Order: sequence, then structure tokens, then C-alpha cells
Amino acid sequence: MDFELTDEQRRLQQVAREFAYHEIRPVALELDRKQGRESFPAELVRRASRLGLRTMRVPREHGGLGTDLLTEAIVMEEIAVGDCGFAMTLAHAWREGYLLACHTSPEQRQRFLPEFMADDTYLTAYALTEEHAGSDHGLPYAGDLEAGMRTSAVLDGDHWVINGRKRFITNGNVARLIVLFARTDPTVVWTEGISCLLVPSDTPGLRVGRFEDKLGLRLNQNVELIFEDCRVPRENLVGAPNRGYELAEAVGPGSKVREGARALGVARACYEHALSWCQERVQGGRRLAEHQLIASILAEMATEIELARSLLWRAAWAVDHDPDHHRPLEDMVKQATSELAVRIATRTMQLFGARGALREHPVEKLMRDAATIMLPPMGTYASLVRLSRWLLAHPATGPLLSAAEPQLAG
Repeated sequence: MDFELTDEQRRLQQVAREFAYHEIRPVALELDRKQGRESFPAELVRRASRLGLRTMRVPREHGGLGTDLLTEAIVMEEIAVGDCGFAMTLAHAWREGYLLACHTSPEQRQRFLPEFMADDTYLTAYALTEEHAGSDHGLPYAGDLEAGMRTSAVLDGDHWVINGRKRFITNGNVARLIVLFARTDPTVVWTEGISCLLVPSDTPGLRVGRFEDKLGLRLNQNVELIFEDCRVPRENLVGAPNRGYELAEAVGPGSKVREGARALGVARACYEHALSWCQERVQGGRRLAEHQLIASILAEMATEIELARSLLWRAAWAVDHDPDHHRPLEDMVKQATSELAVRIATRTMQLFGARGALREHPVEKLMRDAATIMLPPMGTYASLVRLSRWLLAHPATGPLLSAAEPQLAG
């Protein structure tokens, strides 16, 4: 793996960094205080589109940049320094945009992709999670017929009839298109009986339910979606019927890298605030940064961020080049970066003292963002369970998870 960034990666990193510092960060705290749809940064979505960031994962032949996952991780970290919730909004456009470009039929691609590319405000939602089934989809748990999603899609002539509820759906109230996963064969476990359907947001029978009033990531919209005899054309089925789990697995690699990049962005934002404060604040006749204890704390924070970024980039590289090891590396990233964000946010708040706990202060917001990013869409503990399963199934693989399997002596 070469740690030297390409010219394109450096360009996108710089574009994203300037966007984060000069356009996202100045409005993030104000939007964070608002409720519901009012916290949605529509103008930031439009600006990201015009910079080429919203559609950058779409292959070049369809008008995007065809970025690899390492480039996504680099850009995602920069965006998350500005606001972690907004970074999550863009991450969905990347994943679902890629799905529209690479996993749909030519007819579906012609119907949906041009508008996605042309409309600067076009967002998508990925409707998988339900009230009783969330992180277990990622493990996955399919121990009985009651496990997994219960939203159903039944074929009725030339239409699928959808009934059920999805919860915690990112962009659900602002998306133009819902990528929906539903049970199409209730006689088998969910991993063998779900299908993927494309549901335009203005389809009769689809409505938005509750709005999730979250602790953090508040610029990212999360809502309940309710389907009541919602009918979509038969040709809106993506792939083969009952093969939705395989499709989710095909577009799923990289999700933990993106989560890790968002967490790393929060950690870096905290560190940058802490460093700036400690260079300005005077205590005991000296700037805080000149006190040996404070300087050591800052040094530890910087070291931990660099270590996490190395793991993040290794996992991103593995998604594209080392499929045998990307999943355990991604689970390690989820664990390491989410806890890092909380740890560094806590230290930063301590360095600011009482100021850091004020609602008007950016560190208070970052603390809430850090705490919330440990949870969706697959919690840290669930990632550890999946990692432990992989490690137990591969006892001969060393802790470095190198691409080449070691040869055991004898």
C-alpha cells in the first residue's frame, strides 16, 4: 500500500477541507440547535453537488468521478471535521448512487440515474432498519423466521404491494428515492427471502412517520417510513427476487470505513479546537500549551488520531484490494475510531473547562456527535461480535491480518 496520495486525492481532499472549514462549520452549530426539517442543510447539499462531492462515487462513464474507497475515506474525514451528520448525509448519496449506476438494469438506470446526476439536491435513502431489527442485520442473525425485517412486498399483477414500517432511516424525509429492502418470501429466513425495490418518495401509500430527535448528528435527518398498500411497478425490483441480501452485501463493503472516517473527523475537529485554545489561553503566566502536562495531552491526542487514520486507510485499501480481510479490518475501524472520538472529545472538554459544556460552544456539540456516532447503523458492540467470530474462524491468521496467509511450521 502506497501512502502517497494521488493528485486527484489531494485535489478532492483540499476541496473538501475548504468546504468544511469555510461553509459547513460556520453554519453547523446554528443548524444543530434547530428541530426537525429545519436542521436540514439543503444549501450545503447543493454546494456539495456543485463541487462534485455528492456524485463522486458514480463511475466516470455515468458522469461521476469513479472514486475508490480510500478517496472516499479521505474526503469523508474532511467533511466530518465540518459536521459529522452532514458527512453521513453525503455517504448515503455515495452508496445509493453507486447502486443506481452499477447494480440496476439498463432500463432502471436510464429512469433514475440521469435525474440523480442532474439535480443538485437529489438525495437517496437506504431503508433496511426496523423497530425490532437493526444491528443484527449486520451480524447477521437469521436464527428463525421471526428474525430480520418484517416489511413485506407482495406481487400483485404488475405491481409490488408494500406494507410495513422502517425506522431510523437517514434522509428518509428529504430523499427523492428510497432503496427499500422488504420480505418477499416469508417462508424462509430473511437472508434468503428479501428483495430490493426502488420506491420514489412521492409514491402513494408511502409517508413519513416520526422524526428522530437525536442527541447528536442532528444535521443528518432520521425518520420513520410507513408503507401502507404502497404500490410500485414490478420493474422496480433491483436484481433477482429474494436475492436482496446478496445485493446488500455487494454494496455494503466500506460502510464501516465511512463510519470510521466520520468518527475520525469528529476527533480531529476536537483536537484542532483544543490545540487552538491551548495556544491562546494563559494560565499561571504561560499559555496552556507551554505547560508540560497539557502539551503531553495534545501530543497523545495527535498520536492516536494518526494511528486511527493508518488503520482506516488500511481497511479502505482492503475493501478495494483484499476482500478476504476487509470485513475484520472494518470492524476494527468501527471500534477504534468511535471510541477514539469519544475519548478525544472528553479530553477536549476538560481542556476547555466549564466553557466546553456550554450549549453555545462547539465542543459541546462535538461531544454529542461523538457519543452518537458509536451507535448507527451497526453499534460498536455488534461490530466486536462480528470481529470475534471472524477471528475464531481464522485462528491461523496473525493479528496484522496481512494479505498473505502465514505458513505454520510443521
